[in-house]
Amino acid sequence: MKKKINIFDTELKLIITLACLLFSPILCAQHTEESTIHGKFQLSGDVVYFPLTIVNSYPFISGEINGVKGRFMFDTGHQGALSINNNIVPLTTQKEIGGGYVGTGQKFRRYTIDSVEKVLLVNGLHFQNLKQTPSANYDFLQNGITPDYLGFIGHDFFTGYIFKLDYIKRKLTFFKNTPERADSKDFLDGEKVVAILDFETRKLPNFPMIKVEVDDVKMLASFDTGGSYGSLEITDRDAEKLTIKEALVDYGKDGADDNLYSLNKVKMSPQLTVNPIGIYKDTTDFDSPARKALGVIEDNDLTFAYRFLAQYKTVWDYENKKIYVLEY
Repeated sequence: MKKKINIFDTELKLIITLACLLFSPILCAQHTEESTIHGKFQLSGDVVYFPLTIVNSYPFISGEINGVKGRFMFDTGHQGALSINNNIVPLTTQKEIGGGYVGTGQKFRRYTIDSVEKVLLVNGLHFQNLKQTPSANYDFLQNGITPDYLGFIGHDFFTGYIFKLDYIKRKLTFFKNTPERADSKDFLDGEKVVAILDFETRKLPNFPMIKVEVDDVKMLASFDTGGSYGSLEITDRDAEKLTIKEALVDYGKDGADDNLYSLNKVKMSPQLTVNPIGIYKDTTDFDSPARKALGVIEDNDLTFAYRFLAQYKTVWDYENKKIYVLEY
């Protein structure tokens, strides 16, 4: 004889199943918070994802510091792991340690914080009791980019990791750099590789650099997620030469009335030639602090930033000094 179906039991099981499905993400989030990292702002895990927000050409990771919500700029041009905007986050135990500047020239005073109680990132990573954390007044970035600017997340945060940057999907993925991963290269699964760029670093470990050529004009090129749309420092002589050959073309003005340019036929490798549009141009300043800090001695210096990164997915492998350029 067939067992009689109890409708109440069936409905109860369905409710329990739905409850498990609904609450499983919450349980996962609780598990993430339980694996809190104490004392150091350092990436942890094998494969770690972050959703990105792109604001005015810059990639941001949402989060909060001591309950203050906002966004951190993911800036490979910033060497430290974390630097907090003390203009938005109330901090009481700061000690001044000197001055600093950003690549665009703004100067600020630098401080160190004895202890930061809590930093929470959008993917659930949770850091507590961070010691001797840098801070500065980044009000000019609040005013110029986004009013909820919490600070920088930089190179030392992801030491020991490879990362993949995807501006179309607004996704940043970190892969722990292991011998097994060096063999499997799972960070390239399902990807079409356009070119593999072997880079060098000089005085700073966070600035990948390659040699490029436009027509017969040689340039040093660096990669920087915090480099706005991209920029070119070029001597007047070489700028005139490229302008005559229509390799350097006026692209009009941006919203702040600054001049933009297109740079045509930039040969990055035998497999890859690009035409960045809408980048900034300055005459080479051989005495600039930024050039000295980076160890740039070449006449012409090109920065690949948003205009390039929005055109290709990229994988950055600092340990093996390679950038993989991938097709969107």
